[in-house]
Parts: sequence; structure tokens; C-alpha cells
Amino acid sequence: MPLLDSFTVDHTRMAAPAVRVAKTMKTPHGDAITVFDLRFTVPNKEAMTEKGTHTLEHLFAGFMRDHLNGNGVEIIDISPMGCRTGFYMSLIGQPDELRVAKAWKAAMQDVLNVQDQHKIPELNVYQCGTYTMHSLEEAQQIARNIVAKDIQVNKNDELALPEEKLAQLHV
Repeated sequence: MPLLDSFTVDHTRMAAPAVRVAKTMKTPHGDAITVFDLRFTVPNKEAMTEKGTHTLEHLFAGFMRDHLNGNGVEIIDISPMGCRTGFYMSLIGQPDELRVAKAWKAAMQDVLNVQDQHKIPELNVYQCGTYTMHSLEEAQQIARNIVAKDIQVNKNDELALPEEKLAQLHV
């Protein structure tokens, strides 16, 4: 099995909250696609709650589009990481990390402004696979943690696992 890009960076040295360009690629027509690692918590130290992450997934996708789409950028998808330490965001375009960080912070403020659990988009049996697994309170606590801190930038070259370490890990 090929080694995925996300497993070539040292998770013990990642800052959080932080933005990282996880991958860039071009479509056959030459459009740039960028995948961002939006790291909410420090790996192996703290994970977002299950319900909070799920609720944030419903809110974050729309709010990030409100703040980031335009000027050559269109979000394709925002999905939580299985480890619950962040989200991956795939988009058309190449915004810099600071533009992404600013939009992320604004989106978290929008999460804090949601007044009622019933205002969570697609929160019903028809549009959500686990519609009872939500907590606006937990999502807002995650958002508060981001709003209260400076969002840093994680750089791949600073986090790259050396070849010797990858060999030692039998990868």
C-alpha cells in the first residue's frame, strides 16, 4: 500500500491550532487543487469530542465557504480527520495559509453565533447518517478554543519524517 502524504509528517511536532498545506496537485485542465490540514488540537494530546466534531462538520463546511470562496478559490469538501484532531479541506485554488487562517477564525466565530441546536444544517434523519449524534455546546467549545488562540502555520519541510525514521517504522 502506498504511503499517504499525511503519514510522512511528524505528528509529535505539529502545532495547533495550525494550517498546513497537505498537498497540491493539478487537474488535467491545469486547475490547482490544494488540500489543507486544519489542525484543531495537538495530535496525541487532545482530541475533539465525537458529537462536537460531527456538529462542527455540519456548520464548518458552510461557514468556511462564506468566508473563503471567491477570488480564485472554491471549496470542494471539508471533512473531519478520523483521529479527531482536525479537518481536511480540499479546494480549487491556492490561497495562502494566512487567508485560510483568517477564514477559519471567522467561521469559528459564526459557530459561536449559532443560538440553537435546531439551527444546525441538515440535522435530520433524511440528510444525516447519525442525526442524533450532535452537540452544539461541544462544537462551540471547540470553536472557542480556536477563537481564543493564534492560528499558526505548520510547514511540511519542518515536519518531514526523515527516511531513516520511516524505514525504522517499517513504512
